[in-house]
Amino acid sequence: MAFRALLIDDEPWALEGLQLWIPWESLGFEVCAMCGNGAEGLERMEELQPDLVMVDIQMPIMNGLEMIEEWRRRGNWSTKFIILTGYSDFEFARKALKFKVSGYLLKPLDEEQAESEIRMMGMELMKEREQLYIGQIALREQEMLTMKQALLGKVLSAEGTQLMQSLSQSAESWIVCLVQVSEKEFGRWSSLASEILNGRDGIYIIRMRNDLVSIVFGDVSPGPQRTSGNFRKQLETLARRLAGFRTYMAIGSTESSLHHISNSRITAEKALLHAFYEAEENSIMDYADIQNHDFQRHNQQVELIERVLGALQLIDYANYQSAVEFIEQSFRQMRVHPDEARKFVIYLLHEIRAYMRAQMAEDSENYHMFEIPDLDEELLTLDDLIGMLHSCGRVCFEFLLKESVFEAQGIVQEINDYIHTHYQEGLTIKLLSERFFLHPAYLGQLLIRKNGIGFNELLHNLRVEEACRLLQMNQYKNSEISEKVGYANYHHFLKQFEKRMGMSPNEYKKT
Repeated sequence: MAFRALLIDDEPWALEGLQLWIPWESLGFEVCAMCGNGAEGLERMEELQPDLVMVDIQMPIMNGLEMIEEWRRRGNWSTKFIILTGYSDFEFARKALKFKVSGYLLKPLDEEQAESEIRMMGMELMKEREQLYIGQIALREQEMLTMKQALLGKVLSAEGTQLMQSLSQSAESWIVCLVQVSEKEFGRWSSLASEILNGRDGIYIIRMRNDLVSIVFGDVSPGPQRTSGNFRKQLETLARRLAGFRTYMAIGSTESSLHHISNSRITAEKALLHAFYEAEENSIMDYADIQNHDFQRHNQQVELIERVLGALQLIDYANYQSAVEFIEQSFRQMRVHPDEARKFVIYLLHEIRAYMRAQMAEDSENYHMFEIPDLDEELLTLDDLIGMLHSCGRVCFEFLLKESVFEAQGIVQEINDYIHTHYQEGLTIKLLSERFFLHPAYLGQLLIRKNGIGFNELLHNLRVEEACRLLQMNQYKNSEISEKVGYANYHHFLKQFEKRMGMSPNEYKKT
């Protein structure tokens, strides 16, 4: 970015010559304005804040030295001045040195000397700009380091305390928004956050750990102890821009000073925990809304583990699904602490894997049937964990049923033979399971795989088929046939018969 130069001389031809003869652009400058006396020069300096001023000494209303003296008196010591004069009086030069005048050129100007002087001014300004930039970076780093210590509640040094006190005065109140984002997505998150939030006064973005960031926001307008509308709008804008990947955001309590900013961070952490139960990603949790919502402990974890493992042992997929649904409902209803919920589900997944390993041959390709997350994966929600239980259940039961069906091919034929022999009795799936020492759900799945239909469907088909044979003999009443084929209730027999034959028993006799 070019430096700004202001030209001041009461002779128009001299101003025109300065503008035309000197290659300002190649020297890194742009002429921002020209004027004809010191009083006007002061006004333009206040308005334009030039980096370099070339000014004649002898001018009406206010001469160049008077103008420089007044400018310095106002506290402006960074502006560079080059004096132009037709007088070679040393007293002028000595007085000019008192006001930190950088250059001194005699009229008529030597173009080469003037160009050299301006080039030197440009180099000095560039060096000062670099030093200023480095200083600003160093100060910002010191602010960020001290802010992080304050967020963590650490005791600050005297210098750090003074710095926090100075920063506190720039806003009426302060608040923390915690943002949880996966480590692998932090770079993209940081770019978006910087684009939306950086460059605004009173905002500090501080990385607390690999997956957690604090946004410290200063509210310059006084108001109630709630997040200012301005800050919330910025956060909502950020949340919308983050819709492409998973983040969780939470706002803490409002504090009047940065000396207490750790309180806002602590309350934001409490609010962030509740994102575990929120189905909507990128929502903003507010401590003011959930401060009275407490987490609880779940006292039935041992029973839940036994129920899940028992369903695996019995190859009872329906009971497994029911157990997982109960885990979700009870955890959500009781608002179990996220850390406890994560530990329980991950422990349960390890128990399921251990059981499955015991069912497999050592050289089985299914040895690692499903992945188990680490406990430090903080972004896991209840929905994620329940989804993992359902997913691993589908994999496990597919394997167990496949293996058990393979082993039970012989016994299935034996069961079918028994059904064909005893269908006229009060046969139930429960009685069959007791006779063949199999769980009812498992037995039902075996029969479906073998026969293509369920136990009850097979039973009714056999009974109706026998009823048709007896009806053709025309020796028994319909009610007697109903009893002979195994129905205790005639209406039940009639319903099943009409369903399969498309007509009543009497109609069937006439065919």
